[in-house]
Amino acid sequence: MNINETFPPLYTCSVCDKPVKVKMMGVGVEPEYTYHKKCSHRGVTINANRKVTLRGKGKLNQIQKVTLTVRQLLSLLTGRSI
Repeated sequence: MNINETFPPLYTCSVCDKPVKVKMMGVGVEPEYTYHKKCSHRGVTINANRKVTLRGKGKLNQIQKVTLTVRQLLSLLTGRSI
């Protein structure tokens, strides 16, 4: 398994699966897309790959809270779904 299979980029092109950087421009404004240099597709759907942690009505213990916080921080720093 390579890094793209284990930790996929947060945003990818729906046609070729190359990474796409998305810069949010504000509420109600279309984001700015920066495509991978080998991706020639424009105006196609951008996939948002995310790992999901479902929480029920129970409370999280301290280890679960730390794990979620670390995953969110690593995703922000690396641009990948950790």
